[in-house]
Amino acid sequence: MNFFVLKYCLLVGAVLTSAALVSGPLNPQTILSPSSNSSADGQISADAVYQFGSNVFYNELNKPGNEYMKNSVAGYSQNLVPTDQQNQQFSDLWTQGVAAFEAGYQGTTTAYFTLAGVPAMTANTQKNAVCDQFQAANQDLQESEDLFTSAKASSSPSSANGFEIGMILARVDPIRQDSEDAELSCMKAVLADENSDPNGFKTDLENVGSDIKDMNRIYPELKVLSNDFT
Repeated sequence: MNFFVLKYCLLVGAVLTSAALVSGPLNPQTILSPSSNSSADGQISADAVYQFGSNVFYNELNKPGNEYMKNSVAGYSQNLVPTDQQNQQFSDLWTQGVAAFEAGYQGTTTAYFTLAGVPAMTANTQKNAVCDQFQAANQDLQESEDLFTSAKASSSPSSANGFEIGMILARVDPIRQDSEDAELSCMKAVLADENSDPNGFKTDLENVGSDIKDMNRIYPELKVLSNDFT
């Protein structure tokens, strides 16, 4: 399976749309009904065109041999042309996802510098609170990934939003994994410090630093994909 089917669907849709334009403006938001499938004078409506293209495309995906292409569009809406409601959902989820991601990303970086000062802290509760910072940051990153995944379900694989969210998720996931690893290393580092093991603390702190470094390596790619990441 390649992109021929998708191009075919869009091509047929473009041809049929020329007839649909006669009966009114393009409106993929309208839910299909018997009255919306054709106009009073028998012309094909734009809504029927969109539904036709989506049905053909996803019917082809379900045929044997198309597993690769099917996996590539997994998680997306099955509307090749998103509705106005889906576009609004995408916008809302995207905004929330970016905010949660930035909070988690910055939280992990801040906690790393705080962790370096653990040996100078006297109270164990204060030391353990540092790892709570990592945990909170990791939860923010997990929330952001969940929100971006929901946004993907409100977008089409053939849209600019769909392409962007797919690329974003491919980078958010490894950053979240780095944050999760940093949280585990933090707990090990604090335990090493409490056990008067400076070498162990140093090793675990370096492991956290390595995770942060990898996060910093990936993050610029997000900024290239969207200027919402600052």
